[in-house]
Amino acid sequence: MKVRATTDNGKVTLWDEESGVGLQFTEGESLQRYNSAIVLADPDKATTEAGVEEISRISELLTDEAAALYPMEFAPLQ
Repeated sequence: MKVRATTDNGKVTLWDEESGVGLQFTEGESLQRYNSAIVLADPDKATTEAGVEEISRISELLTDEAAALYPMEFAPLQ
């Protein structure tokens, strides 16, 4: 997985460049683990069971990556 981060108006998107799956969240705000959104470079990926499984798997990996890079935003509830 090759991750690239982009930022636009306080919104950070971590992209898995190989799959075109991204995790978008607001920088500087807590609870982003629960408020982040999945974005897709190709929405057709979500039309098959295999595609949905891949999106789910990659979104978990991106959440782990985001938690490492943005610990305040992705801190779990205590």
